[in-house]
Amino acid sequence: MEITSGTGLHGRPWPELTPDRRPVLVVPAFPGRLMILDDGWSHHATDPRPAWSAVLDGHRLTLLRPGGQTWYDDEITTTHEWRRAVRAHTTLLLITGPFTSPHDLRTAATSGRLLLLTTPIHLTHDP
Repeated sequence: MEITSGTGLHGRPWPELTPDRRPVLVVPAFPGRLMILDDGWSHHATDPRPAWSAVLDGHRLTLLRPGGQTWYDDEITTTHEWRRAVRAHTTLLLITGPFTSPHDLRTAATSGRLLLLTTPIHLTHDP
């Protein structure tokens, strides 16, 4: 992955792109943001989980868990290229785990403690 923008500070997610230009959102651990395995989280990339949904409206991203409960609803720092990837692929890979910043992401990854989930995503407004 390459870092496209964002901070990753204070539990804020940051967007990335895979080498084949698919959109990824790296989501640091944050109190209240639960990763429930029954919701579809896995240690391996999976097919999109239709019970999840994501809407990107400008820079505001809303992620809903199965049952419609909000999992994330806030602005993220995106680039035109990242939004173009969202529009082209219509899915978003979420990556989370026991890390709180970009500095400790590698440790969580090498220890096999990352959780992944792919969700359909809809872009409603492109600034």
